[in-house]
Amino acid sequence: MSEENKTSNKPTSKPSAFTARRQFIQIGIAALGAAWLGVLVQSKIFPAQGASQEAKPVEFPLSELPVGGTKSLLYGGQPALVLRTPESIRAYSLICTHLGCTVQWQADKQEFYCPCHDGLFDQFGEVLAGPPPVPLEQLPVRVEGDMVIVGEVV
Repeated sequence: MSEENKTSNKPTSKPSAFTARRQFIQIGIAALGAAWLGVLVQSKIFPAQGASQEAKPVEFPLSELPVGGTKSLLYGGQPALVLRTPESIRAYSLICTHLGCTVQWQADKQEFYCPCHDGLFDQFGEVLAGPPPVPLEQLPVRVEGDMVIVGEVV
């Protein structure tokens, strides 16, 4: 008999039903553990909006915001930017609407840029390019006397 015939005549052992069931359960537990780990990691990298501080109004003197200038601040524990043009004063959250990265104001281009996935917003917070699904969040802002107030009085 040739070598080939000797090896092909060997009976193949089939795993028992208990072994197959045990492996299935182990794979299921491992998958469930991986899913929970993924949720934990995601919650640390991208905390929920509700986990941020309560958004209290932020006030600063109008003199700190010249026409054509900007002012960075924290609103509700999140970075924000106030822009002053000859026509208006606007405030935006600097949290990208795609995955929550922090966007950067590019004064020379008058645009917000998200370095995570090349998201681009115009000076009004509208999406120009990239994956962000909606515009930046515009925050309420008003001027009372010589003070700028970002946020709503609750």
